[in-house]
Amino acid sequence: MGTKISKHKFYFMRHGETIYNSIKDKSAKYNPLYADCHLSNEGILQSKSKQSFFNKLDIEAIYVSPYYRAIQTMQYCLETHPNADKIIAYIHPNLAELSGMMHEFILDIKETKKDFNMNSKIKVNWSIFDDYISKIKYKENLFFMNNWDLIDEKQRDEYYNKLNDLYEKGDTDLYKKEVSKIIEERFKTKLKFESYKHSYQRFIDFKNYLYEKHKNTINDKTKKIIAISHRLYISIATSKPDLILKVDNNKTSGGISPNNCELVPFLF
Repeated sequence: MGTKISKHKFYFMRHGETIYNSIKDKSAKYNPLYADCHLSNEGILQSKSKQSFFNKLDIEAIYVSPYYRAIQTMQYCLETHPNADKIIAYIHPNLAELSGMMHEFILDIKETKKDFNMNSKIKVNWSIFDDYISKIKYKENLFFMNNWDLIDEKQRDEYYNKLNDLYEKGDTDLYKKEVSKIIEERFKTKLKFESYKHSYQRFIDFKNYLYEKHKNTINDKTKKIIAISHRLYISIATSKPDLILKVDNNKTSGGISPNNCELVPFLF
């Protein structure tokens, strides 16, 4: 997709390039070096290149995945917006990527919250995310485990207890090594963590949230709603419902698979 302003109200956008995105080595999937990796220099440039487009938008709302790279992308895209001091970006857990590789495990959500908050250049509000955490059994750093429908609860809790213990102890190196071990073991058996069907339901929940939150302005196409997320999630969200319920995780989702920082106008 280009950056022409469409008549749609809603845009998906994939985050900018990370170091992992530029790596071709398959072992990088479980290499501790890439845990929750940030934007690469190219990713920063990609994000900044969208500023002229975003500066023209009358932004009604912006929602962002909890991952560091997604929030970074939002900050760089909007930092020169004429209403930058008035924009509030809301972190929404249902925009998270399907976890399954090293860069899809959050390293330290507490640090992310410190770096991006209401004092940031673009104000970042974590209230939706925090409300979600208060209702699930997993703490915020491992919130995505709540999406792991392909792993039975007993196994999931074993993974969680081990990783959360290392996180609470502040043992970053052992935490990353344990994540790497889990991912490599599941890759060897070709097992994943979250089904496409479950991820699609997360999108439906997010869409329902938008309908309710913005019901009074849903037909006003001059004001835009932006959601910054991830490649596979966007691909699943833009798939045909009847298709996504049939495919398994080893096949394409059938939706749009955006490049880094690509915007996808979406009718909802």
